[in-house]
Amino acid sequence: MAEMNVSGGGGHKKDKKVRGKKMSTRVDLTPMVDLGFLLITFFMLATTFNKPKTMEVNKPAKDDIKKEEEPPIKMSKTATLMLGKGDKIYAYVSPDEIDETTQISLDSIDYSPNGLRKFIQRRQNEVQAQWGNKDDLFIMIKPLPSSSFKNIVDALDEMTINDVKRYAILAPNDPIDSLIALRAGQSRK
Repeated sequence: MAEMNVSGGGGHKKDKKVRGKKMSTRVDLTPMVDLGFLLITFFMLATTFNKPKTMEVNKPAKDDIKKEEEPPIKMSKTATLMLGKGDKIYAYVSPDEIDETTQISLDSIDYSPNGLRKFIQRRQNEVQAQWGNKDDLFIMIKPLPSSSFKNIVDALDEMTINDVKRYAILAPNDPIDSLIALRAGQSRK
């Protein structure tokens, strides 16, 4: 049993009147422990926990629905991110027209603010300067088999951070993707 003893202070011997000896007060704290557990139980049951927030993923419509033909996107409004092993991203911009003399610049970047974020912001500024609206930028995210799920989530997070309006996760099945993967030393299959 939990209890608290409070000692009683008797009178001084110098006092002329002799007083009776005071008994100490005893307080039983057992009900306080019960009350504590009742409060803990109440707050555990009455509290609502934060619900997990998920990222919304827009999926394309089924093939049954008749699609309207959209004009093709100019490649000068795009950027391609190939996610590879070792937390590396191989970023490139395809030119509008490709011929035998076309050179494609390949950037090997990482997920740091000075890597992917800086590339996206630079590309948004280029599209803004050329087309007048940075929201016209379309980013193609192409994970290679050696990349991890975390890499895809990190790339999607950067799209949200940089307020990229149009992006898609695609399979790396373009001939240019094969060349880039070969140049980067990554396997496309």
